[in-house]
Amino acid sequence: MPGEPEGKMVELGRVLRPHGVNGAFVISAYTENPVLGRPGLELWSPDGRERRPAGGLAGRTASGRLVVKLPGLESREEAAALKGWRLVLPRNLLPPLPDDEIYWTDLIGLAVSTTSGLDLGRVEGLLEAGAGLILSVIDPAGLERLIPFQPDCLAEVDLADGRLVLDPPPGLLDI
Repeated sequence: MPGEPEGKMVELGRVLRPHGVNGAFVISAYTENPVLGRPGLELWSPDGRERRPAGGLAGRTASGRLVVKLPGLESREEAAALKGWRLVLPRNLLPPLPDDEIYWTDLIGLAVSTTSGLDLGRVEGLLEAGAGLILSVIDPAGLERLIPFQPDCLAEVDLADGRLVLDPPPGLLDI
């Protein structure tokens, strides 16, 4: 991340919009189990230059998103100013995962190819959709391709080598 300090920061979600008039806002979370209220949690501006402690962040899940409130934020305008900010936590404060699970943020930056060897590009971002996670993959020509991250299309995820291999169904890449 731009402006990242000495410890690896993991993006857990992004602020989408204000919610109501009292300073609450909506976050699109990249995790099924948000770590709200945890010490070390921060909000970072999109460029990473501005930061705001978010250890007091509290909220609830609503329609697959988080509706949260941060102490000291009292107006819709203050909440609207956080649109696009990232919710981050130092990597070392995240709980360990079982061997068959990964943090979604670990997918960002992976080289993506197919089982037939076609280079699809790199994962540049993640989108949460009703049916699951969508990878934003930028190909070598700079074009974006949105690819569902589904177990039945997944041949291999190799974090150590920085690659993701897909076995897409016929026609998926023609869209």
